[in-house]
Amino acid sequence: MLKHLVLAALLTAGATAAYAQPQQQQASRPAERTVSTGDFNSSGDMAGSAIIGARVRNEARDTIGKIDNIYLDKDGAIKAVVVSVGGVLGVGAKDVAVKWEDLRFSRDGDTLVVTTGLNKEALQAMPDYENERRQPAPAPTAPATNRPGGGG
Repeated sequence: MLKHLVLAALLTAGATAAYAQPQQQQASRPAERTVSTGDFNSSGDMAGSAIIGARVRNEARDTIGKIDNIYLDKDGAIKAVVVSVGGVLGVGAKDVAVKWEDLRFSRDGDTLVVTTGLNKEALQAMPDYENERRQPAPAPTAPATNRPGGGG
């Protein structure tokens, strides 16, 4: 019995030392840097800031809209990409919800290019995307109190 107990203690100590060794080696290595090269990092991942505000182009590369916002669900999946279409300088533009799958993302050097198979007429025919952002509730006001001995 004592033999089994000593063997178990030695195995546990050896496993602990073996587990700690790779962690110490990892800590001594410098962390790899992620370098941004504009709309993309060196790994090719897109910056969120590059997507919001990006022009949406049709197959002929004509600008047909602009990405105004992206809405995610609680798990981080993209539920809606809000594209502003039509109007002049944002005046008279219509916001529509486009499926993420209907957009294609590519690069032109370090710049993001967003294209879609939808045309401007198809986007304008979509229902309006209404932003129902809730306004914060106003702070409750304290009721007026009569101070003792004070005039009023």
